[in-house]
Amino acid sequence: MKWPWKRDSTAERDVDALLGEANLASPPAGPAGPFRMTVEDVFVISGRGTVATGKIEVGSVTVGQQVRVVRAGAELGTTAVTGVEMFRKKLDTASAGDNVGLLVAGDVGESVKPGDVLAS
Repeated sequence: MKWPWKRDSTAERDVDALLGEANLASPPAGPAGPFRMTVEDVFVISGRGTVATGKIEVGSVTVGQQVRVVRAGAELGTTAVTGVEMFRKKLDTASAGDNVGLLVAGDVGESVKPGDVLAS
């Protein structure tokens, strides 16, 4: 029995060559630039502080870094990142593409809401 469709021309090509082409076509792993993350959810942990979760869109963040809190284009202030956690693992730094929870300190950190942007 013959198949009703044509065979893909890439089926005859070398797998390594195809993977090489795919790696060239894909964008770099982490976009460079200043840190930016849109807050997806916020948790308040008594005795620790506020945790803002989200996916880092651009740049990287480290423990101790000062970040700006921006809501609807207006800057609310700055706060310090006192902890970075990804899938229950404590990290010193996280970069673009990582889903993280950032522990933020201070009065501005307590007012973070979903939809806000953390940026450097």
